[in-house]
Amino acid sequence: MLDTSPAKRAKVGILYAGHRRYWGQFEGSREATVAGARRFEAMVRQSPVDIVMPDLVDTTELSFEAGRQLEESGIDLLFVYLHTYVASGFWVPGIMRLNVPIVLVCLPQSFDMEQEYITGTAIRKGSPCQLPEAYSALLRVGKEPVDLILGDPNRDPRVLREIDEWCRVANALRMRRDCVIGYMGHTYDGMLDMNFDPTAITGAFGIYCKMLEMCELVEYVQTATPADVEAKIAEMRAVFDFAGQSGDPLTQPASPEDVEWAARCAVGLDKLITTHNLAGLTYYYEGLNNIYERVGANLIVGNTLLTSRGISLAGEADMKTCIAMKTTSALGAGGSFAEYSIMDFERDQVYVGHDGPHDLRITDSRPMIRGLGLYHGKRGRGLAVEFSIRKGDITMLSVGSTSRGAFKYVVAEGQSMPGRLPQIANTVTRGYFGKDVASFVRAWAMSGVPHHMSLCVGHISAMILKLGRAMGIETQVIRCGEDVKSAGN
Repeated sequence: MLDTSPAKRAKVGILYAGHRRYWGQFEGSREATVAGARRFEAMVRQSPVDIVMPDLVDTTELSFEAGRQLEESGIDLLFVYLHTYVASGFWVPGIMRLNVPIVLVCLPQSFDMEQEYITGTAIRKGSPCQLPEAYSALLRVGKEPVDLILGDPNRDPRVLREIDEWCRVANALRMRRDCVIGYMGHTYDGMLDMNFDPTAITGAFGIYCKMLEMCELVEYVQTATPADVEAKIAEMRAVFDFAGQSGDPLTQPASPEDVEWAARCAVGLDKLITTHNLAGLTYYYEGLNNIYERVGANLIVGNTLLTSRGISLAGEADMKTCIAMKTTSALGAGGSFAEYSIMDFERDQVYVGHDGPHDLRITDSRPMIRGLGLYHGKRGRGLAVEFSIRKGDITMLSVGSTSRGAFKYVVAEGQSMPGRLPQIANTVTRGYFGKDVASFVRAWAMSGVPHHMSLCVGHISAMILKLGRAMGIETQVIRCGEDVKSAGN
């Protein structure tokens, strides 16, 4: 279901501890603890992360060694695997040097209580005896765990799902490291919901906002070589179908001149991204009947190709939505720039889409390029990209604000529904988010979000909740009406 690889794979630590006094008392107890930890390691390896796993910790001194190894490796998240009872003083001191989210894990094997029980069985099979102490100890030393995973993975699919979700959250945490997102131009005039404080972004997300000049991009566009432009045109033809004018009067065929100019602008955009080592870019620039207007109006093809490589771009200079797109992409769900459009109250559906940027990794068919005689509400003309998000589970994520100025995640799960779609050179998805679409959109609007969001595939609200917990960011899930999985039944 989730299929967009993170640009940076997280490093996940696994610390596993055992009670040394058991080793001489119960034959096989040490081996059982190690075997349990290795089974857990194999589960983690099913997720797209790298693993750092020190040897068994069964003394305070060994915990210090493990802690140093985990710290030096730069892990993003720590799983503490506790097979059975172990005194917390044998492992907690070593992780005091770490400043990462901690997830406690205990995966005991099920025991048929109608069978004979002998002392030592719980030590070998695993037990939850240690969990209250472990949580209490971490809480008291200021390292409260963000979660506790408990269950039998052979019986409960929730266990493997929780492990994978935390690994993907680790990827979202890794994404923020050494992350630079460019800001070029200015916010679309009058859109007060999108204004932001760059220093506050760095404080909350660890992301640096780099201020860029439009004249630099224009220079790269004007100096693009014929070979680079031809290569970009070949890439466009390999990725897109080229469509003619549709029934919408604003659309028009993609002329050779428009194709060449869009390719030239895409080459310039690539160079801007490479020159500044950007992980993303948010931009908006109008110009006035000049080269700046021509460039600013013809970035959709280039920014769509970049977004589909995991370098998220957001139009109208919406930094908060760019961060939302980076987040959903890092979680493995892609991320297209979107907003609400027209509503169908009879079907409880709403169009969700935009004129770009888009994520081609999550389209339901081969995307199209179509010409636009004008961009509604903006200056200029040029090429735009048209497609729909694949049918099935979808999620919307927005980065909103509280009345106190703090950031918050707002998320909702729905369905991309089949049916007729307009041919308007935009992405358009028929979104169903439960019965009573008016109540849903009302609740979404009143949550404090900007009018844009990241539209992605899969149902990932559980991961967003985990990410918010790990980062200390408030997370609100918008739900309305019946379960969205009943849509269309």
